[in-house]
Amino acid sequence: MSEAAALPGHRIDDAWLSDLSARIWSKQEFSMIPIDIDEVPRRSYSGPALSGRGERVVFCGIPSDYGTAFLLHLIEQRVNLVAVVCSTRWQRTHPKADLIARIAGHLGRPVEITANANTEAFVRSLQGYAPDVVIMASFDQILQPAVLEVPHRGWLNVHPSLLPRHRGPEPIYWTIADGDAEAGITVHLTVPRIDAGPILAQRRTSVSPDDTAGTLAKRLVAEGLDAVDETLAALQSGRSRPVPPSLDRGSYEPPVRQTELDWDQPFDRIDRLVRAGHPDQPPFFTYRGQRRFVEAVRPLRPRKAEQLGVVATMPPDEMVVAVQDAVLAARWRKIGHQHASRPLAKQQFP
Repeated sequence: MSEAAALPGHRIDDAWLSDLSARIWSKQEFSMIPIDIDEVPRRSYSGPALSGRGERVVFCGIPSDYGTAFLLHLIEQRVNLVAVVCSTRWQRTHPKADLIARIAGHLGRPVEITANANTEAFVRSLQGYAPDVVIMASFDQILQPAVLEVPHRGWLNVHPSLLPRHRGPEPIYWTIADGDAEAGITVHLTVPRIDAGPILAQRRTSVSPDDTAGTLAKRLVAEGLDAVDETLAALQSGRSRPVPPSLDRGSYEPPVRQTELDWDQPFDRIDRLVRAGHPDQPPFFTYRGQRRFVEAVRPLRPRKAEQLGVVATMPPDEMVVAVQDAVLAARWRKIGHQHASRPLAKQQFP
């Protein structure tokens, strides 16, 4: 891993951006839900100027830990960032300037906001920036040929899986839920078919028995920074060698919806579902007519004659549950899955 990946944000040299980077990287887990940060920078950008040479880069993303970390890294690397694109799809109602837009404004870079990047109006706007490459990280729109043809060298998507395995919008969830021993992050060229474009760079890491989606996401981003640097350098030097993925050897999984736990499963399976859902999309069970969203489980003892389901409560936030092969303690919370709508705090959606 490069020094930049080991010490993210250490060369931004701007008080607000350095503080933002430090806050993100101090988290034990990365979330795919947009960061709700209301404060604005009180001073103008004070870091070194971004490059005006080299590949003209447009960045697209939503302001999750994942997407924001990649944008901050591009700033740290002084790329020739000519514009950023923000999506309003995840906001649903009452769109407002998000953190990605605020960072671009702080840098004095143009911001484009779109609910549909395939519209003729957006395609014309993107053409105006004459981008060599567009980089997507945590962008929630599917792109069609007209907009994909705009950048000279294509759209690069930073996808957190070992493509072609786990194509689709929730790869980290499925990596843990399926019990994969290895995870990865891939930079690939974007084509109209989801996560099916030629691979430009890839990094691998092992999955720990106690990994959650959040801890794995943070580790994958750290690895992905190097992969993005490698890809941009190869494109600029003409050394890029795209590798078509063998889709028949891969997999595609759909978006994750609210998952109800079935206690008639072994502990290992339930543990994987819980870790896959942490922190953004925890599974639930129903107790006395109310849903309880599970944050973590721990085994207590092998199951003997206990009936499946809740055996006892452990105030304030745990319940003893009998599953197929064990009795476990389940730590729960009242509020659960928000990943499908990705709401900001204090915003309500139907």
